[in-house]
Amino acid sequence: MRRAVVLVIGAVVAAVMSVGAASPASADTTVVVRGFAFPDAYNSLAIVGCAGLYDRVPEPIPTFLSRGDGAPAGERSLKYDLAGGNAVGSQHRVASLAATTVAGLSLAAPSGTTGVAYVGYQPPADRDSDRIWVGRAELSAAPGGWRPVDVTGLTYTWSHVDAVTHAPVPPRATDLPAPGSATVTDFMATQGGDGQGFYAIGFGCDGNPFKIDALRIGGPAGVTTYDLEGYTSVTDIAASGPSVVVGDAVRLDGTLLSGSGAPVPEGLLVLEAQPFGAKAFSPVEGSEVRGGHATLTVQPTTRTLYRWRFLGSSSTDASTSAPVVVDVTPLVTADRLADRDGGVLVTGTMTPAKAGVVATLWRLTAKRPVQVGSARTDADGRYAIPVADTLGGTWRYVVTVPATAGNLAATSPALSIGPPPGSPTTSAPSPTDTTR
Repeated sequence: MRRAVVLVIGAVVAAVMSVGAASPASADTTVVVRGFAFPDAYNSLAIVGCAGLYDRVPEPIPTFLSRGDGAPAGERSLKYDLAGGNAVGSQHRVASLAATTVAGLSLAAPSGTTGVAYVGYQPPADRDSDRIWVGRAELSAAPGGWRPVDVTGLTYTWSHVDAVTHAPVPPRATDLPAPGSATVTDFMATQGGDGQGFYAIGFGCDGNPFKIDALRIGGPAGVTTYDLEGYTSVTDIAASGPSVVVGDAVRLDGTLLSGSGAPVPEGLLVLEAQPFGAKAFSPVEGSEVRGGHATLTVQPTTRTLYRWRFLGSSSTDASTSAPVVVDVTPLVTADRLADRDGGVLVTGTMTPAKAGVVATLWRLTAKRPVQVGSARTDADGRYAIPVADTLGGTWRYVVTVPATAGNLAATSPALSIGPPPGSPTTSAPSPTDTTR
């Protein structure tokens, strides 16, 4: 299965304090994130510079949705392989840094990787301004599988910057003395206490590949975990008609859409069938999706339920369409055959072959069909019905079979039958003659 790739063109950087911050969670919760669709603007993926928060190296950031590999939350994680100089991870805006005792994510780095953590803090003296303190701490992860990373207890190097221009702000006489490096708790103690802020955590500074999942933010009141998952899908089916005659084909169209309603550009839909009497669906054939659509034609011989199944991919969850019913009309043939006694037999077959089905011969008249005779089909679906009296002329006849298990009732094409060869001929009445 082809890996899904999303190119992150714009930078997702740590938030500017003027847009507000999220309130702490009130209980431990898990939020499933489909693709990049975080439920609010306070929590999201982050792309930051390794040397400085805003010092990004120009490069597109390909995001691979990875399935399996023991992801710590759900079935998928996000995989990155950067050029080096940028870091990708998570960012969280919080209303209280003092109440935020958990800020991190889960990381897998087979070759190890380096990263960076940033914390933004707006002390009481800077509230309602664009001035913030930004702390930076380097991160390093040894080679290995999934492990949690938390950055709330790190020692950060602090700088005072303008959140809009990103430039350092000049000191003011009213500024409190600030240490060059300190933990978040110790730094806040020198600047007047708690304030709103953000955490941004990222890896990939050395260009080594890594995966992230289970982004976490919160404190004693509750921790929210963001489970990074693929997109949902919706599969639908439509038949070219509600019924078909045995031997004819019906087209089954499949539609594969993402949860947002956009066509899934490519993938594989598998057609499944449940013929009359079967207890379950079974695969028929697969069809490649192109622009959200797939098509197959089938030739059922009995009433059948069909559905399309999308087995899912690294980026998109599986889904199955509702079933569609295709009814089937048997194919009934009727032919004239002279019997050994010079009479007339009407013979034919019913397909699919079923033994014991009553085939009935009808003479067509202007008023209504008149039953002439009947016979039961044999194991091969064959029947033979004698015509004892052709009434001295040529008439049109049809053969009918009733609905049976899995098949609709059916009628043969009309057959014209006249007197047997050598019989005395008379003026044949017209089939529209109402006196007959």
